[in-house]
Amino acid sequence: MPTSLPATTQWFKWLVDDVRPTPGRFESSLRIVLTVTVALILMLALQMPFVSLGLYIIFVLARQSPAVSLRAALLTVIVASLSVVLELAVVIATDNDPVARLLSVAAITFVAGVLTQASSFAPLAPTLGFLYCTVIALWETQRSADSIVKNSLYLIGVVALVLGCGVLIEYLLATRNAVDQLLEERKTRYRALETMFRAYARGASRQELFAAYLPVARLALAGQRGMQELYNAIVQRNLDPKTLPIGTRVRVTLQAELVDVCAAFATANPSSDDSELRERCAWIADRCRELEIDSGTQAPYQPKSTISSLRRVEEALGTLMAMPINSGDADDKKLIVLPTAKVPFFLPGALGARTTLLFGLKISFCATLCYVAYHALDYPGISTAVTTVLVAGLTTTGAMKQKLAHRVAGSIVGGPILGLGAVVFLLPLMDSITPLCVLVAAVAFIAAWVAAGRRFGYVGLQIAFSFFTVALATSKAPSELAPARDRLIGIGLALVIMWFVFDQIWPVRTVSMMRQALARVLRGEAQLFKLGGSAIESEALASRIDALRHSVSATITELRTLHEAVLYEFGMDHEAHKTAGLTILRTALSSSALFWNELAVLERSEDRALRSNPRLLTVRATLSSHLEDLAESVEKNRPIESKVAEGLAELPGLLDPREAEYVSTMISRYKDMESILQTLRPDSPQPFLQQEHGNGHR
Repeated sequence: MPTSLPATTQWFKWLVDDVRPTPGRFESSLRIVLTVTVALILMLALQMPFVSLGLYIIFVLARQSPAVSLRAALLTVIVASLSVVLELAVVIATDNDPVARLLSVAAITFVAGVLTQASSFAPLAPTLGFLYCTVIALWETQRSADSIVKNSLYLIGVVALVLGCGVLIEYLLATRNAVDQLLEERKTRYRALETMFRAYARGASRQELFAAYLPVARLALAGQRGMQELYNAIVQRNLDPKTLPIGTRVRVTLQAELVDVCAAFATANPSSDDSELRERCAWIADRCRELEIDSGTQAPYQPKSTISSLRRVEEALGTLMAMPINSGDADDKKLIVLPTAKVPFFLPGALGARTTLLFGLKISFCATLCYVAYHALDYPGISTAVTTVLVAGLTTTGAMKQKLAHRVAGSIVGGPILGLGAVVFLLPLMDSITPLCVLVAAVAFIAAWVAAGRRFGYVGLQIAFSFFTVALATSKAPSELAPARDRLIGIGLALVIMWFVFDQIWPVRTVSMMRQALARVLRGEAQLFKLGGSAIESEALASRIDALRHSVSATITELRTLHEAVLYEFGMDHEAHKTAGLTILRTALSSSALFWNELAVLERSEDRALRSNPRLLTVRATLSSHLEDLAESVEKNRPIESKVAEGLAELPGLLDPREAEYVSTMISRYKDMESILQTLRPDSPQPFLQQEHGNGHR
């Protein structure tokens, strides 16, 4: 079915919406600007090299929590030190052989690419590759060995300095009460939804409905990132979760999806003339009120609306209501947040996965091509091509076409427009550090503001990288235009090579990535059901459960980000891609309640009897087998067959009330998930061959 991408006016509307003010955006942008300004003054005063690299690291590693910032800073300084040690080891062991340097670039970038996909601490892997390629490139210059070694050691000092500034600013200005702030963010969203649906229920005027819709629209624009950062702060600081609900990380994603579909409903329904609509809106408002106060007395979810625009709202709301509620048991705290110490370094099954290795090979191939290209051309000025590959390619979010479009847009704005424009028109007129700081602060604010956007945030990072690379390559004022021009050419070369490798040689469709991610979610849930008959006291088993919990929750969160990238899939199958992507996302969100209800049974001491009941072990084994079959069908693009009724339909009547409730809940959640997945067409869009047998992470 031939279709086209969204119209230009639609893209412009999304862009305008993406840069609108959202809660906390102005404050976080100002913190980044202040950190950049302080770090710039110190680096210029100390005449330190790598100014552009240091300032960009601030954008990459900026955090919302002082403790998280400190931990990230310490780990990054360690990674920077490791990069320098590896560089010197390669040079000394091979007597500075050019071929050895080339092979080391290929090897390190491959490792960085694999770790980006397979590690729970993915931001450290790009940093390793980026910093190593920066210091190994110094040996391609005509400087003395003594000067190069000093500059390499300076790199560690620059990283420590800029991150020290970031930690200091965070300790002075950032919030320290992440738990209370996350609780308030959750309640704010439910209050906004309740207010909007109450307005529909009472038949409010169009003006009143629009006023009630605006807060919901702003919260939809904010997305889930801010709340996920608060959750990460709680986890890494091991804070008392207080009254946060079970499965907070997944609930953040579910709530963000609920806000999105509610905003879409209000956009499509500017009035409330229908009596059935008003009745259902009143029911939804009541449920939002119960979720806000965490009363634990949510009404059973029974979707009965015939209004199509409300079905997605009720579906999202029903998934939230099906999540387990806090019981007051001490075991609940283990179900709310997962401490960093229990997060496995490698994601289950990701390290040796084919797609993970392919991603590492693609990154390595791009970096090596850029490295060979600027040597073959004898054009060291474009060495920024290698670091651009590491900055632009080693990310864990989004699909290739989306990232390519955002890279190009950000590079154009940050490089030729802002960077080259500043070098040509502004920097020659500056005779002190003050106007330079004002210029950098202004660009940093623009980049930080854009980077905080939900849809085009990656553009902001590319604006910052391109501007700093072109305009601030050294601690001295530029005296000629050629270096800035060469660095810009290097960025352009990297983008062309990445387009060629990622989009022409090894293309991967976003929906194929989503299929792989959903298959990982379903397999993780299947493995959890297999663990039901084991002794929960076993330390090895507890570690396995924690690993599954982290992997499934992180992948569901990632799927929502991938779904937004489907818009960038060009070609005649655009509508089929959008439909398939939405179905995959809905399935993953619906399956989260199935996973967390089983997890609650495994963790809570009050449900110990449910873990050892032989008949319930049969239920778990059956559901595990069905989930494995679903994962296989999703991954191999096969039709989805309904199997849940086989041998389970009559079982609840043979059990005691608590056991029957458990079985009925699991079967009901599985059926809901399966019914959504059955709408996924097996023939469109067809995955690429290299994706059909993969089982990698991201």
